[in-house]
Amino acid sequence: MMTLQVISEDKRLLHAIAEDLLKEKLIANAMISEELIFKEIGSNDTIAQTTRHLLKGVSKSLLFNKINLRLRETYKERMPLLYAEPIIMIDAEQTEGVLAKLQAV
Repeated sequence: MMTLQVISEDKRLLHAIAEDLLKEKLIANAMISEELIFKEIGSNDTIAQTTRHLLKGVSKSLLFNKINLRLRETYKERMPLLYAEPIIMIDAEQTEGVLAKLQAV
């Protein structure tokens, strides 16, 4: 299992992605943050700071590529930053509930 993380400047985009992924049973739940400070190395090795939003959702690791392809096809040049972190431990009863909400792999 994994925590899918999607980062974008456009909060409405994240809401649309969350609804799509939930309907397709590609994530079991979604949380969308308020504004976060996002820092990265910009041009000329300067640190650039912007405001972003974060969508988190629990899914199966084996669904990551399917999610990535779906977002790439749907959002093309608006593709948000996408990555996943493994879930190391989760309560067994909660695992069953999460898996019931996801596509079979």
